[in-house]
Amino acid sequence: MFFQMCPHLLCFLLLLCVPDTHSAKCPEQCVCDQIQLTVTCNSKNLTHIPPTLDEITVKLDLRGNDIQELPSGAFKHTPYLTHLSLQRCNVRRVKEGAFRGLGRLVFLNLANNNIDILYQESFDGLSSLKQLLIDRNRVEEIQPGAFSQLGFLNLLSLTHNQLVYMPNMAFQGLQNIKWLRLSHNSLNYLDTEALAGLFTLTRLSLDHNELQFFPTETMTRLPEVTRLDLSYNPMTYLGEEVVSMNKLTHLFMDHMSLQDLDPTAFSKSSKLVHLDLGHNQLRVLQPFSEGTSSLARLNLAGNPLSCNCYLRPLR
Repeated sequence: MFFQMCPHLLCFLLLLCVPDTHSAKCPEQCVCDQIQLTVTCNSKNLTHIPPTLDEITVKLDLRGNDIQELPSGAFKHTPYLTHLSLQRCNVRRVKEGAFRGLGRLVFLNLANNNIDILYQESFDGLSSLKQLLIDRNRVEEIQPGAFSQLGFLNLLSLTHNQLVYMPNMAFQGLQNIKWLRLSHNSLNYLDTEALAGLFTLTRLSLDHNELQFFPTETMTRLPEVTRLDLSYNPMTYLGEEVVSMNKLTHLFMDHMSLQDLDPTAFSKSSKLVHLDLGHNQLRVLQPFSEGTSSLARLNLAGNPLSCNCYLRPLR
């Protein structure tokens, strides 16, 4: 009689008796949050990806383990991952297809590992990836097509690696890239087409490398770049109209070895607002030619400049 009067209560009680068809799985060494769908396995001396990860996990943190190789299909059982952290795992090699099946992943951190080569299909399957961090590895070679499947990537960071040379079309496929970080490598030359195809790039970091000349031909192929950092490169001279970048607003060339620059060096970058030439070896600075009227901030601190008539416009 009671349940006839309270049919909803009866249904609720019956539901409590129905077994859950999804039994949550959590590796023994890890901490799992079944509400946030996260798995944390920090510094557990793991040598492989845990095989008992819950299929519906969205964030996986494996920092500080000893997973030296990522085999093909390493994450095929966790297709819903959006964030994956693998820094400080002693990873030496990412095999082709290691991330295949992770079509929802938007963030991947591979920093502080021992990766030396980025293979052609290392990042296949990451069609939604937006941020890729490969800082502080030993990367010395980027094979053609390594990033060809990363059409939605907007940040690629390769700082503190061992890159010496950048071949043509090294970043082919990065159709939505906004910021490329190549700081703290040993780059001494950029092919003319090394950065070709990066039509959406707005920020480029090339500081702390070994570039001796401004790579004019390479830079003119970057139509949307507004911020360029070339500080801490051993350049000694900037020639006539060498910086020709239509949308460049901020240029950092401090802590280099500049001894002289042509008055027209920046005349083809008419939107330049901020120019940092601090801590170089400039003794004489001639007035810049027409074309730099937008320049609002010029840093010359740390140069052995001689006071002369040329410096009057800078007062």
